[in-house]
Amino acid sequence: MQNINPSRNIARRGRYYLFTGSVAFFGGAIALTLAVLFFFFPLWESFLFSAFRLLMVLAGLITLAVGIGIIVRGFTLQKDNPLAYAVGEALSQFLDNRYTYLRNVSKQHVGYIDAVLVGPPGALVFRIVDYPGVWINERAEWINRTRGKLRPAKTNPTRECVRDIYALRRFLAKRGLQRVPVYAIVVFSSDQVQLSGDGPAVPICEIPTLYQIMRRDYLADERIAPPTVRSTVDAIIDG
Repeated sequence: MQNINPSRNIARRGRYYLFTGSVAFFGGAIALTLAVLFFFFPLWESFLFSAFRLLMVLAGLITLAVGIGIIVRGFTLQKDNPLAYAVGEALSQFLDNRYTYLRNVSKQHVGYIDAVLVGPPGALVFRIVDYPGVWINERAEWINRTRGKLRPAKTNPTRECVRDIYALRRFLAKRGLQRVPVYAIVVFSSDQVQLSGDGPAVPICEIPTLYQIMRRDYLADERIAPPTVRSTVDAIIDG
């Protein structure tokens, strides 16, 4: 099994954020500059023109802030995912070279996915978390123990994973790969977690039980031919 970090995707997405942020930043700067000039050299005196100048100031400030935020996002994109790498290394002892494990997937129109495994059974989306403590999954809902009490969790790995499934399905469908089945799994990587589930909507596991859980669902059958496997990997890397 190949354990790959498609770094070109990260670089491409980073450039996109930098370009978009720069356009927004300079657009905001131009709007503010014009607004200041209009204050000192008004074209005409009227309530509507005064309101227009204020709107230009407000729009300029908002656009500047948005541009700066997008630029910062471009510089701070995660270059790799150590948790996803560890999961891939654990899987590599069980899966042969027909499988490709793509970690740290970051693509426009898909967003960010911790990892995607592609092989004859289809595509498997991973949501990988390192939360310690007591975590209970009831269908699509999560409960964890906080300060000695069980409370609804502030984060929901299942719903995050389902969102990634739909995003990847749409992405593949646009590239003629709509017949590739997309599965999902939530992996807890912490060795200090107590995990339990009651009819989970998405399979859940810890790293030691990952392969066993995958055999029940994702690995139960080979569903796509080798050329489709290759096309799916290429689409995720370069599409």
